[in-house]
Amino acid sequence: MPKTIIIAIDPGFDRCGYAIGSLEGNKKTILDFGIISTDRKLPLYLRFQQLSTQLDVLIDQFKPQEAAMENLFLQKNHKTALAVSESRGVIMSCFFRADLTLAQYTPLQIKQAITGFGRADKKAMEKMVRLELSLPLEQKVIDDAIDALACFLTHCASRTVNSY
Repeated sequence: MPKTIIIAIDPGFDRCGYAIGSLEGNKKTILDFGIISTDRKLPLYLRFQQLSTQLDVLIDQFKPQEAAMENLFLQKNHKTALAVSESRGVIMSCFFRADLTLAQYTPLQIKQAITGFGRADKKAMEKMVRLELSLPLEQKVIDDAIDALACFLTHCASRTVNSY
């Protein structure tokens, strides 16, 4: 089975979590993960430009074939929800320019895939992601990056089930 490089995103405009990994058979290897941050002092459209530029750099560096992204869930703060929706559009544009196949997962699907419980809390999610990927407990990982790693793992499991 050939190796597939996957980029997974937890969308945001302030901080956007990303995870890049490979899947070869059942073997999952994390190549890079972290967050893309934008400058809070800039107007939103320039922050989107920063997000696009940094994401393009990651895509050029790792050359993924597939992309996975968390779907937006309903938020109480409508202004934040709108900005995150717009950032999802920027992210999708980057993926489409790179000719990546895109899969999207709801937070419920990701929690179900990672913990077996669709209402799992952040702590349970982080514990299972760390276990699955053998990330040491002392390694500091920002929650947006944990969410992107969880999205990566969900996509890997989904590919297996759906014969992507």
